[in-house]
Amino acid sequence: MKYINRLLPLLVLLFTALLLALLCYSGKKHNDEMLRRHVLSLLEGSRVRLTETIKTRVLAIQALSEHLQGHVWKGDPIDRMKEMFIMISDPVYRTFKGFQSINWVKKDGTILWAYPSEGNEFRAGMLGDYAEEAVMKAEKHRSFSITPVIETMGNKPVVAVYYPVVDRKGEIQGYVSGVFEILSLIDASVSDKLDVDFMVLQDGRTLYFSGEEPYEEGGRDMEHRRFLKSAVAEDVVGISGLTLTIRMWPTERLMRLYRVTHRWQWPILIGLPFMALALSYAVYILQRHYVELKTKDRALQESEIKFRSLVEHSLAGVYLIQDGLFRYVNPRFCEIFGYGSPEEIIDKKGPADLTRSAEWPVVEETPGGRREGDTGPINYVLKAVRANNEVFDVEVYGAATLFNGRPAVIGMLLDIAEKKRLEEQLRQSQKLESIGLLAGGIAHDFNNILMAITGYASLLNMKLEDEVLRNHVDQILKASERAANLTHGLLAFSRRQLLQPQPVYLKDIIRDFEKILRRVIPENIEFVIDLRDTKAVMVDQGQMEQVIINLATNARDAMSEGGKLIIETFEVAFDEAYIERHSWVNKGGGFVCLAISDTGEGMTPDVKEHIFEPFFTTKGIGKGTGLGLSTVYGIIKQHNGFIHVYSEKGKGTTFKVYLPVTESTPVDISHTAETPISGGSETILLAEDENNVRETIKETLEEYGYTVFVARDGEEAMRLLNEKSAGLDLMILDVVMPKEGGKEVYEKAKSLGFSGKVIFISGYTINTIQNFILDEGVNFLTKPFRPVTLVRKVREVLDSSEKQ
Repeated sequence: MKYINRLLPLLVLLFTALLLALLCYSGKKHNDEMLRRHVLSLLEGSRVRLTETIKTRVLAIQALSEHLQGHVWKGDPIDRMKEMFIMISDPVYRTFKGFQSINWVKKDGTILWAYPSEGNEFRAGMLGDYAEEAVMKAEKHRSFSITPVIETMGNKPVVAVYYPVVDRKGEIQGYVSGVFEILSLIDASVSDKLDVDFMVLQDGRTLYFSGEEPYEEGGRDMEHRRFLKSAVAEDVVGISGLTLTIRMWPTERLMRLYRVTHRWQWPILIGLPFMALALSYAVYILQRHYVELKTKDRALQESEIKFRSLVEHSLAGVYLIQDGLFRYVNPRFCEIFGYGSPEEIIDKKGPADLTRSAEWPVVEETPGGRREGDTGPINYVLKAVRANNEVFDVEVYGAATLFNGRPAVIGMLLDIAEKKRLEEQLRQSQKLESIGLLAGGIAHDFNNILMAITGYASLLNMKLEDEVLRNHVDQILKASERAANLTHGLLAFSRRQLLQPQPVYLKDIIRDFEKILRRVIPENIEFVIDLRDTKAVMVDQGQMEQVIINLATNARDAMSEGGKLIIETFEVAFDEAYIERHSWVNKGGGFVCLAISDTGEGMTPDVKEHIFEPFFTTKGIGKGTGLGLSTVYGIIKQHNGFIHVYSEKGKGTTFKVYLPVTESTPVDISHTAETPISGGSETILLAEDENNVRETIKETLEEYGYTVFVARDGEEAMRLLNEKSAGLDLMILDVVMPKEGGKEVYEKAKSLGFSGKVIFISGYTINTIQNFILDEGVNFLTKPFRPVTLVRKVREVLDSSEKQ
């Protein structure tokens, strides 16, 4: 026990000494690890920055090659290619620092063009075997290749990037090569002289060196060298064929933050645990603060890169104004105003230089409001002026900001010239549509009135024997026919006419109609027909004849002193690219074009804007109704086609009608002789809600020997069907009636066993009725029609049922 008591202080002392030694050793190891982590953190950041810096230049060369490849695909000539190469190389050369040369390299590796062309020492052969290997690699992989660092004659280490340009067949036409000096990029990306020294090596060869050698022996004690050696770190930057090693070690300043320089003394050993604890906490706080700063710095850099990329590639023009001058504009801004580069605008021009004088009060008022404290966003439209003095519309957005610590205005603007044109086109289309709806409604009611006038006048004409009175009635019928033509024109414009389309060749319609056309064209007009269409179109022959005669007579009237009229047909096809460039083309595919051209007076833009409106005419009083072109417009739209007009005052006019082709087999359109008028003794059910029309039709049919039962609406027609369906041979039904329409009556009649024929009549049709009539093959008459037309149609339908 006595010996134990004597040894106890020694044991405690030894234990304490051992504990202090362990704490000291642990503290030293902790410092070593913290220093190494610090260096590794800087090394990782440097490696990432250097890699992104090189990749940015590779992507710039890739963008140039893809741009040139587009021109190769379009087949641009070599002089145009050279001009385009120089034009697009300039901003890359100026924007991305370090580029020594941007070259167009032929397939054999020789340089055809270089930018800049003057003072450029990087010619063919300067880069040696590395360039040949890079070209072969780019050819093999059809992607970019990059050389190792190459020492040039001027001892300027460079790296070359090659990117292939291929044609549509996949054949390589050449390479876009970018040569950039590597040391400045290394210095800008890696150097952090306050904390570390470093060197960059390639294959063991030093390319760049900063500070002192980390293993230098002179003037260093062993502890210093051991501590320094433990903090040396290295990493590899690898991009395709380029591999660089970055070796990094701490500077004396950083070493002093981590290194313990005092000798091993008991006071230090006694205070070492507290010192280690305080130092560890300080290092932890410093490291956390450092990491936070680096994270924020990296996020700021990434945000700046994203913002710059977004602005530089924006489809809107971006600007910054301070003190009445543009301090920044993006490439799109220059493109909108017709300037070659931002340097032509920045610090040289202000908003007043790019706008009309009438807009200066608006332009000057906006920045003034910003200076007075108005921070809200702005938005207005004004007339701007391009570099070539062309005036156009722009929409401007802006907001207050700070630039270099002083108030400024930042914003963007859009070229809305195309938007304005499309808005005007939409307004015109909506106006024509509204006029069409109004015209269609008027025509429907007017047709019923004309039907009664025509019917009673025809009946009166048949019974009158006095020649003078018959002449008067003939005048009534002719006036009614002219009024009917007006309503047909209105219906055509509003696209409410019933069409009976069939697959035909346009050239056959024109040949069949040629004699009539030549009768309306005077001898002082040269008449030329050139028919080259070989594909059929789905059209209503009568309606297409109306289109041709209207356009031909308009052309004739435009050449009162004589001239030349050309009617031609040919085939065209529109793809997506053509549709994007021509707004009047509303769909793609194959079309047959009917072109009617004259050498007459032509039209001004103001007249051309209104030519398809009903009742618009430039002819004198009594020389035109103003429905000719509106009728053409409606017929073509109803055939799913479109029409384009080209005209210049004093040079003539060309109307081009485009009709979609069909794969159906064309039919024979030769005319057949009209059937003679004859009556019969069959029984007919007539359902018509207009009293005058109903009585006219009833009296006409009874005049020709038929037995007629009449109904005022669909319900009354159904009652008659239930009573007399077995004895009915034919039904004449108005499509639109109160309670039940003609279509519903017809469907119920079939369910009751009615096997006779039906004729539908109407003042106009809507889509559902039109589809029903065409799909079912039902007979149809459009009001107003003359009694003889009805009698002939009735006999034709009844005779066809007997043959079946």
